[in-house]
Order: sequence, then C-alpha cells, then structure tokens
Amino acid sequence: MTTPTYFIATLRSLFTALLLTLTACGGGVETGGTGAGAYVQGPISGFGSIIVSGVRFDDGCATCIVDADNTPFLRANLRLGMLVEVESGPISDDGSGGRIATATRVRLASELLGPVGVIDLANARIGVLGQLVRLTPATVVDGVPGGALALASDDIVEVYGFFDPIGGYVATRIERRAGMPANFRIRGAVRNIDVVARTLRIGLQLFDLTATGVPAGLTDGQFVRLSLQTTQVAGRWPVVSVALESRSAGDRDEAEVEGLISEFISTSQFSVNGVRVDATNAVNTTGLALGVRVKVRGRSQAGVLVAASVDIRSDDDAFSEGVDIRDVIGAVNTATQTLTLRGITVFYGLVPPDRFDHGTVADLAAGRRVRVRGVLGADRTRVVATRIEFVNN
Repeated sequence: MTTPTYFIATLRSLFTALLLTLTACGGGVETGGTGAGAYVQGPISGFGSIIVSGVRFDDGCATCIVDADNTPFLRANLRLGMLVEVESGPISDDGSGGRIATATRVRLASELLGPVGVIDLANARIGVLGQLVRLTPATVVDGVPGGALALASDDIVEVYGFFDPIGGYVATRIERRAGMPANFRIRGAVRNIDVVARTLRIGLQLFDLTATGVPAGLTDGQFVRLSLQTTQVAGRWPVVSVALESRSAGDRDEAEVEGLISEFISTSQFSVNGVRVDATNAVNTTGLALGVRVKVRGRSQAGVLVAASVDIRSDDDAFSEGVDIRDVIGAVNTATQTLTLRGITVFYGLVPPDRFDHGTVADLAAGRRVRVRGVLGADRTRVVATRIEFVNN
C-alpha cells in the first residue's frame, strides 16, 4: 500500500513544529529523561553560566530569572552565595565528568533584609531583625570592605541562606545594602500564632499583624514571608504584608535540595528548607535530626522529594567544594595580585606555575577569558584562586 504524499508532508510538518516548540522551551532537544526535567535548590557556587549543587545551568533565558515576588531579575545581578531554586531540562554529563542542564526558571529569595543588631564575631554570628545569623567559612560577605569584621550595628544587610529551626539562620551570603529600603523582610517558620492579639513569632522575635490580620489557615511550622515597617513599635515589628510560602519541586525526574532539616518527623519523613522529603528508600539516613544540614537527591512526585540519598554536610564540606567561575577578566592589579571576574575579586598570588593551564601568570589581562577555581578567602570578600585556566570561548 502506498502512503499518500500529502500524508507524509503533514507528518513532516507536525514533527518540525514539535522540534521548534521544544527548542523554544529549552534550547534544543535533550535526551536522558522523560521530559519532566529537574529541580535544584541551593546556593550559587560559580558562574559561566550559574553553578548550583554542582550543576552548571545555562541561564541564558533572559526572562526566566525572578525574585521572591516573581519580579524579573537581571542575570548580571546574580551573585555568589545567593540561594536559588532552579527548574531545568534534564541534567546530563558534559563529557568531562561535570553536569549540565538548561534552566527554564531561576527564582532567588533572601531570608532577611534589615538592620544589624548584635555582633558576636568571636562566635561567628550577628543579629538581624531579632534573629541570630551564623556565618560559616563559606559565607560570602559583599559590600563590606574588610569583611564581617567591618560590619557595624545598624548596617542594613540582606541575608541569603537557610532557616534554622533550632534558632536563627545559617548565612550563605551577607550583602550590605546602601540606603534604607522601603520595607524590611523576613522569611521563616512561624510559631505561637495568636489570632486574637494578631501576633506570631519567628525565632524569639514577635511580629505584629494588626494591619494585616493572621492569614486564614496559618498554622505553626508553616513558612511565611513578611514585609515589615522599618521601625519597631513596643519591641515588635509591624507587618505590612504576609505571604504564605511553600517550596515545592513539583513533578520532576531529578530533584536536589541543600539546606537544613526544618521539620523532622522521622529519618524517613522530614522537610528541608520547607521542601517535604520522603526518605523511606534512601541511603545514608543515619544522624538525621532537626537543624542538620543535608543534601538530598532523588526525584519529586506531587511536590514531595522522593530521596535516593541523603548526605549530611558540614561547614567544611561547603567550604572545600569551593567556587568555579568562567568569565572575562575585568581588570588586573599586579601590585595586589588580584583580578576581577564578574564583579568578584580574585587573589591569584598563591597559584603555582603548574596550576596555570594554556597560559602563565603573565597572560592575565583584561578581556582574557579564564576559568578560576578556588576557595573563599579568610575575610569572605574575595576568592583565593587555586587553579586558573585560559579558555578560548
């Protein structure tokens, strides 16, 4: 039986249309998954495009980067240590052992925006909006020449990181802001809800919801994002607006979340930074408890991360993984042995000659494209390079 010519033409047209649709949505036809793609949540640890949880995501989708309010955010303003949620196509091998994917949505959200109160650097912590914020060796400090040691009371800072149900937050990035914002902000799990008095607590701090009321159905343990007036009244922060916040991976072939266990029922049922986890069939569940920092990998179904593995992470683990930046050198200062890369200061004075690839220290110049691998410096404001590779693209 001979297939009609018009039928073949129709099939070709439909196939072409399908290819165009897939290309528009993700930059090409990909293999290795069912098409549901991936969800990854964690701090940015590198650029060229962005690196989160060891995955290099092509973030060229100019309109898919948004802030906590889903307002478009400039790609050029993404910074080290910002906590992001990335939705993407399938994760694949880049041919050299690395992992790559094409981002379809990047959402960033800070935990705190407000004035510095207590400064206790002997114990590596500061106070913001009545919350204790712990700094680790991997906490990026930006906008503060001299680093955390130069922070002062009443400095306005934005804190990215993880809510700690045991008490406070663990910062992955602290950025000093210039000027006074219209409102302060806090994201965290609520407790001690009083519908009559219109108050609730996050940590030990009391928040006044007289102007907004308590949202219907709000219960202890739920995450909210509060917008606040910039002046306390009788020891309370007056709330301007309340947004219930739930982080969910949806339905994804691959899902990875890094953070603190924010709710703990058992070693098989818990939440990480507000994302529900089912670790019934996971390996490495020994030592899990409320407030423990973990990295969970698996898949997600109906918003629940079905874990294949759960790894406990220490501050040293996060620091040792370091940073990985690929970009064009902005400037070089031979006197201080530093260069700038995507607004980041990099000290290259400790890189041995054999750790320069395809060039030497003499080849460092503005406009050269390089890949820098290193760790955060002691003051947390710059990167100390351990390897520099010159690249052609």
